[in-house]
Amino acid sequence: MNQELAGRDVPLDAVLHTGCGVVHAYWDGLRGGRFAPAWGEFQLIDLPAAIIPYMRVTDVIDGGRDFVYRFWGTGLSFVRAFDRTGMRLAGIDSPRTATALSEYRRVIEEKAPLARVYDARAHLHGTSLHAPCIRLPLSSDGETVDKIACYTDFETDSADWRQYFDKSKR
Repeated sequence: MNQELAGRDVPLDAVLHTGCGVVHAYWDGLRGGRFAPAWGEFQLIDLPAAIIPYMRVTDVIDGGRDFVYRFWGTGLSFVRAFDRTGMRLAGIDSPRTATALSEYRRVIEEKAPLARVYDARAHLHGTSLHAPCIRLPLSSDGETVDKIACYTDFETDSADWRQYFDKSKR
């Protein structure tokens, strides 16, 4: 299956009015004065039911050399036409793998959320599906990122996000 996926960094504030803001507010409330809450505190079940299917959580392997998908929501499986639960990111044969690794590594290095907007060519008819995404660090020891929680909001009006890919506006 051929899927294209392009992404652009956006300011965190640009995605907070979407479901990304719901996930960020939950994460932010758990972390207190720390840079990130622990995975044991971040309970997917505490998020709204409409959010959970579009969540994914990765385990950080060897300081960010690789990542394993611990959780891959059913909504992502529908939109992307595959389930990556249990898969190592570096082992995925995709033109997007290097970019995804880089994005996850940035979250580790910066110990901060990363907001992106994607132009995903969905498996259904190859149409563009523009969506905001947020990647949030999790830390068991309060010093290193050992998991990353991600949410992509496919429920927002994708027309709002096309501006980030409109070459005439750059």
